[in-house]
Amino acid sequence: TIPNKSQIIENEQIWTLKDALKTRSFWLLIFTGSSPSLIITALVFHQVSLFGNKGLDSSIAASALTVMAIGTLSGTLLSGILTDRFQPRYIVASSHAIVIIGMLFSFTISGEIEALIYGAILGLGFGVFLTSSTVIWANYFGRKYLGSIRGVATSWMVAFAALGPMPFGILFDITGDYNIAITIFLILPAACGLAAIFAKAPMKHI
Repeated sequence: TIPNKSQIIENEQIWTLKDALKTRSFWLLIFTGSSPSLIITALVFHQVSLFGNKGLDSSIAASALTVMAIGTLSGTLLSGILTDRFQPRYIVASSHAIVIIGMLFSFTISGEIEALIYGAILGLGFGVFLTSSTVIWANYFGRKYLGSIRGVATSWMVAFAALGPMPFGILFDITGDYNIAITIFLILPAACGLAAIFAKAPMKHI
C-alpha cells in the first residue's frame, strides 16, 4: 500500500547531495532523465526536416508543436493524479513507454492527422515524465537538500538535451532518412524505463 501524505512527511529521510551521490538510485534516476531530454529535444529540433522528409509542409510541423504542448499539459496533470496513487518509479517508466510509442508512430506519418497524433503522443510522454520525475526526487531524498540534488540532476538533463540533436543530424546526413536514427535511439527510452523500475527508494543506514 502507498503511505498517506502525513506518513511520508513524518518519515521523510533527509539526504545531503554527498550522501545521495553514493546511492544507486541517484544514478539510475539521472539515467532515466537522459531519454526525454535527448529524444524529445532531438525530434523537436529536427521536426521541420523530419516532416519535410516525409513530404509534409513546415506549417504542419508548427501545428504538431501546438498539439505537443497540449499533450504535455495533459500528461503533467494525469501524472500528478497517478503519482498520488502509485509508486512514481512506475509512472516514470510508463512515460518512457509512451515516448517509445511516439517514436514508433513516427514511421507511419504520411499526412497531417498522423503528424498531429505523433505530436500528441510525444507531448503526453514528456508531460508524464515531468511531474513523476519531480515527485520521485523529493520522495527519495527529502526536501531539505533537494535544491542541490536536483541542481546536479537537472544539469545532466540539460547536457543530454544539448547533445540530442547532433547524433540525429549526423545519422540523417549519412543515411538521408530519420527512420534509422529513430530506430537506433529506441534503445534509450527502453533502457531508461527499465532503470526507472529498478530505481527503488534508497534507505539510510544509521
